[in-house]
Amino acid sequence: MMLRRLPITARLAACTLLATFLYLALAMHDAQAQSRSYPVDDSASQVLERLVPMEWDSTPGSGAASHAVSGTVTVLVRLDVAPWRGRPGRIYMSLPHQPSGPVTATWTTRGPLLPGVLRAGERQLVYAGPIDTALIEDTMRLHLQADGRRLGRNEQLDFSFEIEPGAL
Repeated sequence: MMLRRLPITARLAACTLLATFLYLALAMHDAQAQSRSYPVDDSASQVLERLVPMEWDSTPGSGAASHAVSGTVTVLVRLDVAPWRGRPGRIYMSLPHQPSGPVTATWTTRGPLLPGVLRAGERQLVYAGPIDTALIEDTMRLHLQADGRRLGRNEQLDFSFEIEPGAL
């Protein structure tokens, strides 16, 4: 009822403002809907070396400031993306924070997945594009680095994958 009492220019301005607000609200909703991520089943992936021997990057006690240890492992990655087949998407690899402290993974790939670097507690883009098949397969060569002073004898890293369908 208030709009009827306002001059026509004020009513037009109010309608324009309302339309702009609704447009922005819908755009934000669409952006949030597209940025939803879903877990990707990677249970068919295979780690070729069950135990990764970690070696000191420099000899402790030799005056070197580094306490880093590193090791390398090969993983045959198999991502079941069948639910998103025929749609574009962005796939991320993540690694939760580790109780033993910072861990960094650097990897190379041989197929459709992107090479990259990932620190514990982060996620990294490994694929962006159309999902044309039910399974994305690649071979990753992961180089792991951690603080040797804090690393336990048998630590397990639980990498996981998630997809944002519709995002490019």
